[in-house]
Amino acid sequence: MYRLREGYSGLVPSSIGGYSTALGYLHPAFLTPEDSGDLSKDKGTLMALEVAKQAVSQATQQGNIPFFFGHEKSESESQSFRIGVFWGVGLAGAHWLDRNYAEFCRDREDSRPSAWTIPAIMPNAPAAAIAIEYKSRGACMSLANACASSAMAIGEALLALERGDIDIAIAGGSDASLLPAILHAWARTRILARNSPDSADHASRPFDVNRNGICLAEGAACLVLEREAHAWQRGAKALARLAGYGHCCDAVDLTEPAALGQAYAIQKSLQHASVPANAVSYVNAHATGTRKGDAAEMMALHQVLGAAFSNTPISSVKSALGHTVGAAGALEAVVSVRSLMERWIPPTTFLRNIDPHFSDAYLVKGQGIEAPNIDYVLSNSFGFGGCNASLVFGQP
Repeated sequence: MYRLREGYSGLVPSSIGGYSTALGYLHPAFLTPEDSGDLSKDKGTLMALEVAKQAVSQATQQGNIPFFFGHEKSESESQSFRIGVFWGVGLAGAHWLDRNYAEFCRDREDSRPSAWTIPAIMPNAPAAAIAIEYKSRGACMSLANACASSAMAIGEALLALERGDIDIAIAGGSDASLLPAILHAWARTRILARNSPDSADHASRPFDVNRNGICLAEGAACLVLEREAHAWQRGAKALARLAGYGHCCDAVDLTEPAALGQAYAIQKSLQHASVPANAVSYVNAHATGTRKGDAAEMMALHQVLGAAFSNTPISSVKSALGHTVGAAGALEAVVSVRSLMERWIPPTTFLRNIDPHFSDAYLVKGQGIEAPNIDYVLSNSFGFGGCNASLVFGQP
């Protein structure tokens, strides 16, 4: 969050067609399989394992009851069936396929696909790797619903916890697909942002009158969710509470957003959380910076929030972090939790000239705002195929 407070942007110019991407700081764990020495996994899976490790480590540091995630033989084996993994993905195995096809095309006669190709590129590879690492024998669910993937993974984890299927869920998402071929394919959709005349890192401008598209990124994020009674039993302190989840499908078009479906998902999440519209303290918007997408989300929020719309702070952190597609919902879930913890609302970085169509919205820009009374955060994720998901987070 400190980089958001400082107005930091992770966007840099791409060498492909003058587009911007989020390729700033790279965590050592987010290197390629060759760099990591593990050639059996795609980059996206390695990223998933790293963020899961961080989340699990934080969870195990809390409470006075040993919490080994099934590593210890002394732990009852039945407990491992009470731990589930719920993971969102975008384009699975992109780096692996890119590397292997390049080798194959150089010498088709002598080159053989790696024996690890299918296990490495399957969409459930990240979830399976996490489950194996932590001996999680409960539900292992992979969701591939475009930009809503990891938000839906977190939401489905919540439902499993509420049903009593599991006690603990490792939930999140990862996406690693910043490659020349993928960028060229995205460019054909005509929704990628061109580098800004001011600076490449200013290219992503959701809600701005001069916005012109999305800035792609790679990333991963993970949460450890736990039933309240289970957390109390081991003396753990929750960082926040996942209170509600709503999802639906527009069933209108593969790429065109529809405010009706988005509004339904938002409304369902608030109903699930038993939170009235006027109790939402902050909307962590999906807003990617496309003209139609931002407008549709504003229409949906206006419809659901009603009279509270103009008084509810709204921002999009994609302006600084880029759009991580399959990981976006999880990354923004982490931002939502940190917003509740720090009682601070991040801005839409580099938002300068608000679109006149959004003049009645409370759009946060500049340095963000202190929010001592922040109670609930609504986080939206909407994707291609008309997939819509909304999450509601509250104070613990």
